[in-house]
Amino acid sequence: MNPGDTIVAPASPPGRSARAIVRLSGPLAFAPLGGPRPRGIAPAVLRLGGLEVPVLAAALPSPNSYTGEDTLELQLPGNPALVERVLHAITSIEGIRLATPGEFTARAYLAGRLTLSQAEGVAATIAATTREQLDAAADLLGGRTGERYRAWAEELATLLALVEAGIDFTDQEDVVAIAAPTLSTRLTTLAQQLTQHLGGVGEHGGTVPRVVLVGRPNAGKSTLFNALLGRRRAVTSPEAGTTRDVLSEELDLSREVPGAGAVMLQDLAGMEDTPSRPDQHAAREAVCAADLLLWCDPSGHFDAAPLNLPMKPILRVRTFGDRPPATGTREDVAVCALDGWHLDTLRRAVADAATTAHAASVAALLPRHRRAMLAALGRLYEAIALSADAERLEEPEVIALTLRLALDEVGELAGQISPDEVLGRVFATFCVGK
Repeated sequence: MNPGDTIVAPASPPGRSARAIVRLSGPLAFAPLGGPRPRGIAPAVLRLGGLEVPVLAAALPSPNSYTGEDTLELQLPGNPALVERVLHAITSIEGIRLATPGEFTARAYLAGRLTLSQAEGVAATIAATTREQLDAAADLLGGRTGERYRAWAEELATLLALVEAGIDFTDQEDVVAIAAPTLSTRLTTLAQQLTQHLGGVGEHGGTVPRVVLVGRPNAGKSTLFNALLGRRRAVTSPEAGTTRDVLSEELDLSREVPGAGAVMLQDLAGMEDTPSRPDQHAAREAVCAADLLLWCDPSGHFDAAPLNLPMKPILRVRTFGDRPPATGTREDVAVCALDGWHLDTLRRAVADAATTAHAASVAALLPRHRRAMLAALGRLYEAIALSADAERLEEPEVIALTLRLALDEVGELAGQISPDEVLGRVFATFCVGK
């Protein structure tokens, strides 16, 4: 990601609509319009390489735009072919390129327009599928969650300072910076607040999210099921109807997304218009109980009939990714289970989507938050154990180190720590144009 480039991307959902939005940001954002520097919102004509398109142009000069850079938003007829031609014409201008996923919000963060937590709030808002998830994302975007994190960080910093002050006066018996029972009580209260924020989940997240492979017969579900698990669990065959029962296996995703934990991966019989059959009835029950559906389609067209899928979070997976995509494909991820192509991408997408679908709290919505909260909580319980059942702190140096480690974890969420790998993991979850 080069912040000096000018980027462009569609900022409206794909497909046909009355209007589409194309967004540019960077030093050449106004170049496609030519002529004098535009101001405000006004009709314009886009003339590029023989292409003339009437548009409504909204010019947002720096530093008062979303990204803090010169930004141009073009509203034009929502014909996918027209949008594609406009993007091709704009990117033919030297210095303008297509945006990468999350790059607009990344630039807003780098320009100081958003905090890291607010940037993650944008991602959580995009991913929200329920009112509870949307409310949690709004708390993150509005800064309320960040305020809670900062309050926890301040309490930890205060307790750490008191413990360290006690270390400095160990040679004076009448000086006690903080008594062990008081420290234990305050740490217990803090641990309870973190546990409540996590939604009561334990080390392994309580009941794991259910991720169900769904599609027509011979859609490659069982082959993908085996490939994701890394071993042969389901019988595969070119003949339709091989899978009859609901197969369930736990899939650990922590290697792809630290803190993501495990999901319960389920393989079903191919969905058909025969709901009375036992295998179809079992498949329907599994689909209704799922937290996330992996809709498998070799063609990438994802025709809903005869699946009649319920309103659930869905990842569209084109299973025969080794074949050239057909015109009009709508996949979220294309994979090839035979050689492992893009399986790591799918696992990361499953980790983010399943966690988001499974719970409404921010800590459950975002794996980075959940991992940091669980790590901090573990350190808090270590410190509580060291300070309990004693009048004086018997191992203050160890307690201080434990509190320092807990503070580092909470500090990552409070905005005090933002390493490059954290930024990359945050913005990789975005869709293009956001």
